[in-house]
Amino acid sequence: MLYSIITFLKSLANFKVQANEQKIFADWIYTICMILMLFFFVCYIAVDIIFLVADTVTMTNLLIAFVFVFGAVFVYTMIIMLKRMSTTISEKTGEIIKALVNAVEAKDQYTQGHSVHVANVTKLIYEHLPERLKNKINKARLMDAAILHDIGKIGIPDSVLNKPGKLTPEERLMIEQHPKLGKKILEPTSYQLIGEIVYCHHERIDGKGYFNVSLDKIPLESRIISVADTFSALCTDRIYRKKKSYEKAVQIIKDAAGTQLDEEIVEVFCTIPKAEFENIV
Repeated sequence: MLYSIITFLKSLANFKVQANEQKIFADWIYTICMILMLFFFVCYIAVDIIFLVADTVTMTNLLIAFVFVFGAVFVYTMIIMLKRMSTTISEKTGEIIKALVNAVEAKDQYTQGHSVHVANVTKLIYEHLPERLKNKINKARLMDAAILHDIGKIGIPDSVLNKPGKLTPEERLMIEQHPKLGKKILEPTSYQLIGEIVYCHHERIDGKGYFNVSLDKIPLESRIISVADTFSALCTDRIYRKKKSYEKAVQIIKDAAGTQLDEEIVEVFCTIPKAEFENIV
């Protein structure tokens, strides 16, 4: 009996982690599963207690016990199936995201691998955030937004993306539309919840970003991606300049804190050891 209880509680804990990490678990599905599992768990314990104190065990009691045990097994089986479906869907979703990112980066030869690098830096920053900030973020949503932050560039002409010389004001404005295009691309899909994050990833803390979004309207996820995007861009060769050293890039990010970038996120970024950045793609 003790082993059954421990196994059951582990199932609850594992499903909670799965529900938090996988965006395909809707809140109502998680709530229903928790209610059912707890109901059968409590009933299972109650019936066991009754059997222990009862002088005799009737067929009715056995039938009731069987129903509760069967119910618990059924819910547990459904949870296993949900987990397997979640894994399969996540794998397929990952393939779709990879295809989209490859399509974007095929247009811009100078940013190949940029989206993956931004996602990896974003993950590093997230892992070093204090718990009070982590609790405000859906990790899966943050990572999806990070790797898809430049999806809107697919709508920018190649001649502008790959122009070797200085951009005209009109071309600069065209480039600056890519966050808006990204949001528009994502809105009719299952990724619509990250649309606003993508839209705001070039917004500034001082309100002077691409679309002049005020500080209180910039999602925390966008602020994190903005720091990661800036670092990745500085550490990459571009048409108009050579890449910066790690030390120079960090200093530029520090100097941008409070104006372009969120001070608290920059502070977290600066606590990450250099070796951790060197270990990511």
